[in-house]
Amino acid sequence: MITIIWGEDKSCKNTLALSFPKPLIDMELDIGGFRRSCRNLPNLPIKDWYDSGQIKLEQYVIPFQMTEEDIKAVRPTKLVIGMKELFYSFAGQFIKHINDPNVSSIMVDTGTLLYDITCQGYLQELQEKQLPLKPDGKGSDGKNLRLQLLPIEYREPYIRMRGFAYQAKAHNKHLIVTHHASDEYGLIKIKGELTEGKTGKRVMHGWNQWGDSADIVGNTYWDKSEKKPFFKVELAEVKELEGMVVEEPSFDKLDMLVKSMRGEL
Repeated sequence: MITIIWGEDKSCKNTLALSFPKPLIDMELDIGGFRRSCRNLPNLPIKDWYDSGQIKLEQYVIPFQMTEEDIKAVRPTKLVIGMKELFYSFAGQFIKHINDPNVSSIMVDTGTLLYDITCQGYLQELQEKQLPLKPDGKGSDGKNLRLQLLPIEYREPYIRMRGFAYQAKAHNKHLIVTHHASDEYGLIKIKGELTEGKTGKRVMHGWNQWGDSADIVGNTYWDKSEKKPFFKVELAEVKELEGMVVEEPSFDKLDMLVKSMRGEL
């Protein structure tokens, strides 16, 4: 099952993700997420699963974007540093886990950061084609140093991101990807004039093209009055699931819903 979970901070995204079948690998980019999830819900023994080896934690730290020369000169760097290496290190471990028959589930925390690393890593590859820089700061091709991807160039990061889901499907693994939440921007009316701004709605932050490969996409949220988490299914391969809200969500509850809708129970 490919499951995408997004929500606000401390909304039990990781708690739900870590309830998936074991052995489970938590590939953590958002450092500290696993530690927080260990104490979110006492009814899910996440720390016990970790202590017994059913959950294995891998941490991938995003590098500082500065060189020793930048630090000495007290200036920000224009070169992307270490993102390409981080992406390929992450992807290499992912492929290793995909091919490991002893791994049932792979969790990516978060897809928001993975997408940023994927884009920045590809930008670093393009920048490196312009090295060494000339004294005037321009690339060896005589053009200004690339500082961002062109719209057409996002095709490559999209392909790389889809690859994670396709590989998980092909190897019959559970893939769980968490995402942060962010403000939605769009056309809004201010004093009778249409302008670009915050719509007031919260949406998934990062790459939002999982829909064609994910089995379930949904939002976790914490109900302060009931003091418990909920998960709302927004998009699902089993269409009858869409709009359903699961109280104190876990893999077992989602799996039971999917199987009941398919008539497999």
